[in-house]
Amino acid sequence: MQQEQHTQERFSAGRFVVHILLAIYAAVLGYILLGLILRFSVSAGVFFGLSFALLFFTFGQSIYELGVKKATLFLAITCTIGFLAEILGTNTGFPFGKYYYTNFLGAKVLRVPVVVPLVWFVIAYLCYSIIAGNMDTSSLKVKVDNRSLITKIALLGAFGAVAWDFMIDPMFSSYGYWVWTGQFLPLPELDGIPLTNFIGWFVVVSLMIFVCLSAILSLDGGSLQGLLSRNNNRDSVIAYTLLMVDGIVANFSLRNFAVIGLGIFAMIAFLVLAEYRPPKSARLETPGQVAK
Repeated sequence: MQQEQHTQERFSAGRFVVHILLAIYAAVLGYILLGLILRFSVSAGVFFGLSFALLFFTFGQSIYELGVKKATLFLAITCTIGFLAEILGTNTGFPFGKYYYTNFLGAKVLRVPVVVPLVWFVIAYLCYSIIAGNMDTSSLKVKVDNRSLITKIALLGAFGAVAWDFMIDPMFSSYGYWVWTGQFLPLPELDGIPLTNFIGWFVVVSLMIFVCLSAILSLDGGSLQGLLSRNNNRDSVIAYTLLMVDGIVANFSLRNFAVIGLGIFAMIAFLVLAEYRPPKSARLETPGQVAK
C-alpha cells in the first residue's frame, strides 16, 4: 500500500512538472503570436527560447509516459535517424528534395544545424503520444502481430508529422531558415515546397516510430502494454494544437492562405483519427492475453 501511494505521488508530481513545462511553452508562444498580430518586434532569442521550451516539455512528457530509459532511447533513435536523413537530404536532395540550411539555426555538422535532429524527436514523440494514449488494450478479442500494430502506429504518427509540416515548412522557408532549390522528381509544389519533401517526411517519421517501438518492445519482452498505456497524452494533444495555432497565425501574416487551409484540415484529421476507437467487437487482443 505504501509503495503504491509513493508511486501515485511520484506520478502526480511528474505530471505537475509536465504541466508547468507545457504552460511555459504556451506562454512564450502566446508572446510571439501577440507580436505577429500586433506587429511588435520579437527577438531571435525568444524564438529560440520557444523551441527549447517545446523540447523540454516533450522530453519531460516522454519521461513521464515511458520512463527515463525508454524516453532516452526514443530521443536517441529519432535524433540519429533524423540527422542521417538530413545529411542525405542536404548533400544529395534525397529523400526530401534539394535544399540547404542558412546560418540562422546556428552551428552545423555536415551541413545540418545541430538543433534540427531534436525537432524530429519532438514531432515524432508528440504524434506517437497522441496515438498511443488513445489506444484501448482492454477487452481485446483477437490476437494480432506486434509488427502489424506498431506499423499502424508508425504510419498514423507519420501522417500527423506531415500534417504539421504542411504548416511549418512554407513558414520557416519564408523566414529564411532554409532554402529550397528543387526536387529530384518532377512533382507539384506547395507554396514553393517540393511535394517530395512531404513524401520524405512520411517515410522518415514512419521509420523513426517503427524503430523506436521495436526497440521498446524488445526491452519489454514483447509486451504491448508499455507502448499503449499512456498517462498524459492530453498534454501532447494540447501541444500539437498549439503548434497548429502557431502555424495559422504565422502563415496568415505571410498570406499563405492555401497553406493554412491544408494544414488545418490535415492536422484536425490526424487528431480525429487518433481519437477514433473501433467497436469492441473489432478490437484486438495483445499477444499473451488469455481470451475469454
